[in-house]
Amino acid sequence: MKKYIIGMSFLLLAFAGCQDKALNVESVTLSEKDDKWTIDIRYPVFSSSDEAVNSSCALLNQKIQQFIADLHHNTKTEADKLFESIDKEGMDPPNWKYELYVKDSVFMAAGKYISVRLLAYSFTGGAHGMTRFYTFNYDVKNQKLLTNDDIFNKAEAAEVNTQLKTKFNNPSNCLSTVPTLELASVVNFNRNDVCFTYEHYVLGAYACGYYETSVPRKELKRSLLLK
Repeated sequence: MKKYIIGMSFLLLAFAGCQDKALNVESVTLSEKDDKWTIDIRYPVFSSSDEAVNSSCALLNQKIQQFIADLHHNTKTEADKLFESIDKEGMDPPNWKYELYVKDSVFMAAGKYISVRLLAYSFTGGAHGMTRFYTFNYDVKNQKLLTNDDIFNKAEAAEVNTQLKTKFNNPSNCLSTVPTLELASVVNFNRNDVCFTYEHYVLGAYACGYYETSVPRKELKRSLLLK
């Protein structure tokens, strides 16, 4: 059984300046349960009253929706293959099923930039599931997805790493590696800060969990290309 819920929530994300207007953010959720899988997904859709900005938002929406559709399809396809093979072998089905949970974090949604992070947890059997992060950093005017090379001046990466080391918080001493720009799984930003996220195993053992930290944009100085 599928259940689609579209919730209109016009989030007027506050902005100190008048030029970079906030966008409308609509939350879309999809829930689906079967004897082979459980799927719960939430992702954002952006729009604007400005025709040109809205047209650019539509391009990003398509990219996000296609990414979600691929995750959804692949989970169901893999589950179908596994359970069909088990059935053909005459084996008892496992006492677990595939899981896919996706939730979004919107760091920025304005006429100049959009920054979205997707957390995707999947379980396909084994000792534990896996959490992955995906990012969509988008230049609205130029209709372009930004890479880390578009966000940071690579020649000044040492400045970023110095800030990350200064802000490294490891109270239980579980993590064994200091975060760096090069190791970051995804990077997101808002008007004030840049957020660095590190997946399981990047900085330490799985039990340590994933790690995220933020650095104020003003402290990144020459290393940040965003204006």
